[in-house]
Amino acid sequence: MKRLILLIVLLIGALCNVSAQDRLHPAHTPTSKSDEIKSFITQMYNNKLYEDYDFLRKHCSSGLLKKLQDAYPYDTDGIAYATWLFGSGKQNSKLGADDKTIMLEVKADGDWFVYTALDMGWKFTNKIRIANKRGEIIIEDVCAVKNRTH
Repeated sequence: MKRLILLIVLLIGALCNVSAQDRLHPAHTPTSKSDEIKSFITQMYNNKLYEDYDFLRKHCSSGLLKKLQDAYPYDTDGIAYATWLFGSGKQNSKLGADDKTIMLEVKADGDWFVYTALDMGWKFTNKIRIANKRGEIIIEDVCAVKNRTH
């Protein structure tokens, strides 16, 4: 009897787990992939993961890492990346602004995603190209679309 109850509990647990997985990751459609990438971009920006070199090495293509390295203009003893290319490129907070650094919007645009955010109060828009390679989200390129100076 105990074995039967244990078996029933395990089956119910397995069924509940599958149901939870289905709710978290509904059928993989282009929309859900797009939403996953938008969430990745938002988390990357809001948590400033683009400043973490381990994150960059894991999620950037070799071409983008080279671009970030080549854009770094300062002398360094090791490898350094121009991480500010993911933001507005401003070094100081905008006067009179509340220093917010937060994602405002991410939209799919063909093979690219366009994001608008605040960087220390400066509003800017960048484009980012994302690929999914071997189940990992890989950033292939990032470039400025519009940086506001006022």
